[in-house]
Amino acid sequence: MGTSAHLVNICGESLRVTVDEEQLRQGILLVLQEHQVKQAVIGLAIVTDAAIQKMNRQYLNHDYPTDVLSFPLSSNSTDLLEGDIAISFDTAQQRAMDYGWSTQNELLLYAIHGTLHLVGFLDKTPEERQEMRHQEKEILEKMNIIYPGEMNSVAGDATLQTAPGSDSSTRSCSDTSGRTNSS
Repeated sequence: MGTSAHLVNICGESLRVTVDEEQLRQGILLVLQEHQVKQAVIGLAIVTDAAIQKMNRQYLNHDYPTDVLSFPLSSNSTDLLEGDIAISFDTAQQRAMDYGWSTQNELLLYAIHGTLHLVGFLDKTPEERQEMRHQEKEILEKMNIIYPGEMNSVAGDATLQTAPGSDSSTRSCSDTSGRTNSS
């Protein structure tokens, strides 16, 4: 593949925990590279259950927290893909305990899952969910992470078909020092 520019901005400024942002960035970049996305600008916000519940209520009329929300900001194009992903640290922490692996791995799964939605994957039908799990496993394996066998993928996520406008919590992270150019 030729030269490409993938910009990934990660923020979790409201959290009092440390996450491996570079690993999350690498998971997102692997999805983009695997699906031949030439250019991308992706924002990833790591938020609390309360914040993701507010977004879920505002954009999907679901009044409960979820694990991941994807906000496509451009069409499903391989030329330039723009989108935001919000993932819940609180949910990741709880589910990681349920599945017996690290919170970091669960966050990585959510970042990969959200990015797969941005590149066009759905998970509404059993067939789509099976393909989504396959894609998640492939990316995790490339990162030398074993996907827990009994896990049923990310279940409570959603992809918005319309962009949320400039007041989105995922766009409130304006620090671009976390952006990386990658080829």
